[in-house]
Amino acid sequence: MTGVVASDAVATAPHERGWRWFVLALVMTVVVTAASQWTPAVALLAGTIRLLLPVEQFALLVLAALAACTVVGWWSGGRLSVALLWLAIAALVVWKLPIPVRGYGAFARGWSLTVGASFGLVCLTTQARPFLGRALAATALAAVVTVAGLATRAPAGGTFDDATHMLATEYARRVKESLETWHRRTESSAWQTFAARVPLAAAQADRMAATLSVLGEPGSAAGAGSVLARGPLFVLAPALLTLESLLALGIGWATYHRMSRMRIGPPLAALRQIRFNDQLVWGLVVGATLVLLPTLSEWRAVGANILCVFGTLYAFRGLGVLTWWIPDRVAAFAPLLLLVLVPLFGPIMVLTVMLLITFALGLGDTWRDFRADAGTRRPGSLR
Repeated sequence: MTGVVASDAVATAPHERGWRWFVLALVMTVVVTAASQWTPAVALLAGTIRLLLPVEQFALLVLAALAACTVVGWWSGGRLSVALLWLAIAALVVWKLPIPVRGYGAFARGWSLTVGASFGLVCLTTQARPFLGRALAATALAAVVTVAGLATRAPAGGTFDDATHMLATEYARRVKESLETWHRRTESSAWQTFAARVPLAAAQADRMAATLSVLGEPGSAAGAGSVLARGPLFVLAPALLTLESLLALGIGWATYHRMSRMRIGPPLAALRQIRFNDQLVWGLVVGATLVLLPTLSEWRAVGANILCVFGTLYAFRGLGVLTWWIPDRVAAFAPLLLLVLVPLFGPIMVLTVMLLITFALGLGDTWRDFRADAGTRRPGSLR
């Protein structure tokens, strides 16, 4: 369809600006994808990241999103050769991925391709909508297709049992590998010397190892019906998969628009300008209702996942408010502050406090637009 003329909304869309955060995102994509190969000194951090990413091969999701964007770009008037090139690269990576073709390996490949295809389909039918609306719709469509596919292959009543068993096996493997790597580190003479000199740091590391085991504990088959019988990150795996997919789609979207002149939608906003439809607050209402009402206790895990997805979106919005308030010169010292706080209070405590603060700001921004005078107080930008 190289003769197709792009719509006015697409052809006149402004371009992304700035490379700092984009390059950082690409570097982090490679780094987190290789978390299983990290040095034993950071095995606990690597293990936490591996549990936060249900699809451990995060770069595969980004590549699928990029391939989908090139197809949409071709359909809108771009080059066919570019779309074919990235489709071939994505197909080769999926085929050569060094993981089994069954179980988790089949799921990772299938979900990546389904999310990419769904995103391409949504982009073709909603060219004027902003990115977040497209990404949410594509992830929801991919979830429906995945559940339907599991239902057609599994025996009656076994759809979610098979998926749960697959994920439990995968999470147990990741926790075991990370803890074994860390224990080999603690058995070294260098660590023994360090632990003797700094016992508080060694005790903090032991607590982190215990926390990692609890966070990813898949539980037993007998406890499959109980949310409390499983680790928090295992229970929230569907929400984490949704958030991981949204992030991968965003990186793929930004990558495409920096290497192609054919626009397929509006650019991503700068962090300090992040906003979205206030009707998404109903996601929080539904999730809280499912979690808090005793009569809906069997839906508590579903409600927790809904709260996790929409709560994280509002925390991201709150982070935008926070960066709007904090001058750039002060924000540059934020990483140094984290380097001090994390060893003192642990990553879980620091992350929890940050999420609570940013979530409160993001939810408050729904009713009280903290950046209402953005045009006069501090000019925004698109990156």
